[in-house]
Amino acid sequence: MLCTMIAIIASPTTAQDDVLKGPDLDSKQRPTIVHQSMSGEFQQVEGRPEIAAFAAVTDDPQLNEHARKIALDRTIELSLLLVDEIDLMRESTDAMRDGDQKRAREIQAQFHEQFDQGTHQPLSQQLTELLNEAQRKEYARVLEEYWDAWIDWSLRNREAKINERVRNQTRDRLAARLFQRELAEAYDISLKRYRDALEVIYSAVEPTDEQREAIRSVIIEHIKATRLEASPQQRRDAMHEIYRLLDDDRKEKLYDYLLRIVVPDVES
Repeated sequence: MLCTMIAIIASPTTAQDDVLKGPDLDSKQRPTIVHQSMSGEFQQVEGRPEIAAFAAVTDDPQLNEHARKIALDRTIELSLLLVDEIDLMRESTDAMRDGDQKRAREIQAQFHEQFDQGTHQPLSQQLTELLNEAQRKEYARVLEEYWDAWIDWSLRNREAKINERVRNQTRDRLAARLFQRELAEAYDISLKRYRDALEVIYSAVEPTDEQREAIRSVIIEHIKATRLEASPQQRRDAMHEIYRLLDDDRKEKLYDYLLRIVVPDVES
């Protein structure tokens, strides 16, 4: 009996030995993009979740560079959408200026439906094609886990019954919010510089309301014609057209402003 007990204790494959050594740990944790802040709040990833999930399942530099190129192409396409639909964009900015948030949201929803056609993962198909079969399954799991966690966090204080319809509505609302963020980023890299230029011109020449609207229309037509790739001559033509809209006093103000740019004042 004593010999048997000694043999059991000494054996490297006994159940008791398994208990003593503790649970097995995976050599590599399953990838995830779900993270919490120090206070336990859900943290959104920067950019599109599809890109973050892609980087989580592959460490291939070339593939990740390809994924970033896909994301950049999306931003450029969205910028061009804003140009092509600049009249609608103008209506949206006017609505926000006038406090008509409902109309502004309707226009943003129209942009979203037109651009993403109702999907909350618009880049998934392109990115999935870059992965092997095992990576595709893990990629889908990582993305689904992220959206489930985001939805759960958004519904954490809801007292009413939560069913699949509520979860789908919440997902669509979060997808719209994410698109609005992308829309703002695309605006910043495409149309913001024109808005800033307009504000500078308004400040310099102090146009009447009628002149102000006419100048804005010139800039909008300029953007539509050049699609963010204006030649120096096209920019000069637009400035000449603005100049001709002004009365003599304001023409002088515009001339003085442009002269200060070319020959800045030097204080002695």
